[in-house]
Amino acid sequence: MSRLVVQLAKNAQRVLRCILCSMNTPQKADPAIYRSLRENALKLRPNSLRNDAVHAVLMDWNVGNGTATVLAAADGSASIYLSSGGGYIGGGQKFPEIREAALQAIQVATSLLSQFKKTETSNLPAEGEVFFYLTNNTGAHLAVATEVKLEAGTDPLGSLGEIMQQIISEYRLKFPQK
Repeated sequence: MSRLVVQLAKNAQRVLRCILCSMNTPQKADPAIYRSLRENALKLRPNSLRNDAVHAVLMDWNVGNGTATVLAAADGSASIYLSSGGGYIGGGQKFPEIREAALQAIQVATSLLSQFKKTETSNLPAEGEVFFYLTNNTGAHLAVATEVKLEAGTDPLGSLGEIMQQIISEYRLKFPQK
């Protein structure tokens, strides 16, 4: 993994931690929304795709005081859900860069199918772990990575982590913190 990608990943992680820290407004953000959006994404099974197609890929990332989930869907949708109840939705429809990153994530996940195992659970990662879920007509599938190996470029899921980080970076560019 290039130094630039590692730096982008570290910057994205810092940004997500800052977002999670700053979202202490329970009257605006409801953590139940996170659980609902994430569970719906894990159940995504559009009929319009062929049987073996990847419908969606999720990256669940423990960011210390919560979890960030990055979603990329086969239609180019991309979202970021925060366990605090906040996040970003709809960027893939509005911004071509986010849409393209989402579509690339689906392609990369498809190429890594052998790394995923079918799962009936939807657990969240512990500190230092990154969970990748993909959905297709046969259900949800899980692959687990560690932040250390992803940052070092030694995890087979590194390319998927990079493109999911790209979604975070594109959202950050489109919606800068004030």
